Amino acid sequence: MAASDIIKWKRLINKLIFLNEEIDLIDSIIYEYNKDFQDYYEDFCRKHNIDIHKLNQENHEKICKLYAVEEEPEDESNLIGDGEGVTSENSLSTFSNKPDKVENNKYEMTQDELEMHEVFTRLFKSLALKLHPDKLSSSLTNEQRSDMINKFNEAKDALEERKYFVLLNLASQLKVKNPKNYKQQIRWMKKEVEIMSAKVEQMKNTYNYGFSECENEQQKDNLIKKFIKHLFNISV
Repeated sequence: MAASDIIKWKRLINKLIFLNEEIDLIDSIIYEYNKDFQDYYEDFCRKHNIDIHKLNQENHEKICKLYAVEEEPEDESNLIGDGEGVTSENSLSTFSNKPDKVENNKYEMTQDELEMHEVFTRLFKSLALKLHPDKLSSSLTNEQRSDMINKFNEAKDALEERKYFVLLNLASQLKVKNPKNYKQQIRWMKKEVEIMSAKVEQMKNTYNYGFSECENEQQKDNLIKKFIKHLFNISV
């Protein structure tokens, strides 16, 4: 492989590792700020005499569509809060603040991706020879053993989730020979960078994340107004 391709290959691995860490961080921020957003939203509605319970009932079908639920929830108040219950991971404040965006999650792996998975399944097996709990040396300390087991679980999850860059990074750390299908890997990694970058932008467009970025009450009020307009088509 040409030197320029090696540099491109390594740069893409590092970019994917960074994007993966960024997604995890944003996800934790979205979760952390959910209750703060809900509390501020409910308080805002009380101050402006907005009847959330009534709006929930009047917009039940739209709310369920945004939630992508088919059956009627047991407690409708927990969809977006009406002064009582507050949800965490299922809050509507986690959906995008860009309306009318429809996503199709149905996906089938291409032949290229199937071949990639076979290649990285073999790499995982090579890593398992060094990391599997049954293969570890008895001379390892408890700390070393724990670290190797954690790496094995990380590799196992990476294969299942098709995060092949994690396997490549572990292979580099453990001096395990990488697969030689570099051009195929580069094609896959370029596509994965696009997918993960789009996911980062989508997550940053959620109301929870937007709330975490607000620096004062005016910005928070404007975000809540946008949320109410988006959800109920009401201008406050």
